Amino acid sequence: MKAFKLTFMAALTCLLFTAKSNAQKLYIGAKAGVNLSKTSGDNLDGDFKGYFLGGAVVGVKLSAIRVQGELLFTQTSLTTGDNFGNAFGNYLTTAGKNLKNGTFKQSEIAVPVTVGFNLIPKLLWISAGPQFSGVVSTTDASEFVKDTKSVVKKGYVSGVVGAEVQLPFKLNAGVRYVFGLSDMNNVGDVSDSWKSSQVQVHVGITLFNLL
Repeated sequence: MKAFKLTFMAALTCLLFTAKSNAQKLYIGAKAGVNLSKTSGDNLDGDFKGYFLGGAVVGVKLSAIRVQGELLFTQTSLTTGDNFGNAFGNYLTTAGKNLKNGTFKQSEIAVPVTVGFNLIPKLLWISAGPQFSGVVSTTDASEFVKDTKSVVKKGYVSGVVGAEVQLPFKLNAGVRYVFGLSDMNNVGDVSDSWKSSQVQVHVGITLFNLL
């Protein structure tokens, strides 16, 4: 979580520094929607599953360009494949060794920082940037592994690309693709590589527009 805190503070400092010289363009808002998540990689399986996402948005608009930071609560999942036990047998519980596979549901705090471009004035924005996700908790309902923290990393880095449409009454709607850049596998003696993929759909609102 140390890296998560540093990322969040760096993003906040960058936004406040930019806003200081362009305070008339600062905006604060909120967003909520659906996060379709799947973790892919060696000895993993499963399809995209839908979970809730929501949080706060703060940004600075500079004409046709904007810098936006977010603090989001999201949920993701990881489903093991049929051969998971062969590679990670030392990490399975007694009950887990008798199961075909298991699913881990993760609650996360995500901090995306994106740069956006106003492709169609007052209508369409496109954006891209990095995102750091810190795992707050992991639910292993079937008690498949002894300790989820020894198998799945506490945080990971992703890339973000998306589009957002401006609507009346300070509303907006958007879609975003989040693709994992760093490995989520925390077992050093197993070379399996796991990456997160997420498709997000949201509706947002601008709460304050400091002109």
